Amino acid sequence: MRTWLPLVIVVALVSLGLWFAESPPKQLLGKRPTQQDHNKAADLIIRDARTRHFNVEGTLAYEVDAERITFFQFARRDRADLTEPRMMFYQGENSKWRTESRAGIAFDNGQKVVLQGDVSIKELPQPGITLRTPKIVIKPREEFAETDKVVTITDGPNRTTGKGLRADLKQDTVEILSDVESSYETR
Repeated sequence: MRTWLPLVIVVALVSLGLWFAESPPKQLLGKRPTQQDHNKAADLIIRDARTRHFNVEGTLAYEVDAERITFFQFARRDRADLTEPRMMFYQGENSKWRTESRAGIAFDNGQKVVLQGDVSIKELPQPGITLRTPKIVIKPREEFAETDKVVTITDGPNRTTGKGLRADLKQDTVEILSDVESSYETR
């Protein structure tokens, strides 16, 4: 019996040491996390995420995929931080527009998505127009995009730049709001 006693004591001390090492200091001190601490914590993290969204007729309206989605639920609204998000908008059964960016934030269950960092929106099939901007707000359900940043639109060798943009992706209309400059290459 005596030969087991030192082994039991060593195992108990190692277990107690691991428990202290893994426990947050607030829990060791008996303090409970505040509501602000809970608000900072993510509710859900999804890696290699892909979501599909359908319109009222039941046909595929758009898809969103991202390297990572970090979801936060707050008292009045929710937010999802997107890492390398890509969105594909459909018209009927054909893909029509594809967006890509480095990061994004989706608000209110995806009703508004802010894309930022080398944002590109490409008309499909290529070659079609390509829009580039550092930041843009997209309302996916309305298929509407807008920004107050500088935008560059290319269509083959043709190029148009300006500040601010409103784009109705459903109607295939793009409006640059100010400081428009264009260069066209004749064929």
